Amino acid sequence: MLKYLFLSLLFVTSIYAEMKSVDYRIEFGIVGEVGRVHTEYTSTAKSYMIDTHVKAVGTLAKTVTRNLKEEHICKGIIRKGKRIATSYEMKKTFGEYKTNTLYMVNHKTKKLTKEFSEWTKNEHGKYKLSYHYKDRLGYVSDDDMVTLFLNLSYKIKDKYTPKHYTFRAIGADIKRGIVDINIPTKKEAKQMQKLLGKPNRGEWLMNFVMHRKLYGSKKGELMVRMGKDSTIEKAVLKDLLFFGDVRIIRK
Repeated sequence: MLKYLFLSLLFVTSIYAEMKSVDYRIEFGIVGEVGRVHTEYTSTAKSYMIDTHVKAVGTLAKTVTRNLKEEHICKGIIRKGKRIATSYEMKKTFGEYKTNTLYMVNHKTKKLTKEFSEWTKNEHGKYKLSYHYKDRLGYVSDDDMVTLFLNLSYKIKDKYTPKHYTFRAIGADIKRGIVDINIPTKKEAKQMQKLLGKPNRGEWLMNFVMHRKLYGSKKGELMVRMGKDSTIEKAVLKDLLFFGDVRIIRK
């Protein structure tokens, strides 16, 4: 269970802040820390890039994930202070496998493509391409999963009044890119604080659904405490608390 859970959570930890660098740790139940995330943000007046490295830590996590390592690269342009994604790339190595997933957006033609490649090591230890495809997806968005979080302050003005929001983000729901966000009621917020802690001034709570399967959570639903600088301070994967909660914590 830990193997598939950790693989899924790597996607979640591609959520970062507008700052030069930020670090997270991933904890699972009584096992403790199973992963680390380091990301760097760079920008000019017209463009930005976020480069993120994720790795398993500890003997158990490295064993069950086959020493999994990932890199997430998000690139885009900046117009009137808003970030607009132009590409989102995910590189992964584990065991004898290496994969690359690349999303490319053409905002002029309203075209979004996804290209996936997989390589397998041969008996000589060299990688050989074993699978490849390229598809045009049926939607287009200005946001990928990283950029969406950076733009939430513009998209959600009132962060404390209960309300439901629906957005599209590249890398979320495979068919439509749908992401649902709910600002909790006071009663719901009190329950969430038991796991996320009480928000400090400027922080806010939300329920985030990416509509991707995470192990034990069919919708990829998380409870999130957002920082005032558009970072995740802490998140908990829902529907797994019976087995031990999964925590994503900013260092």
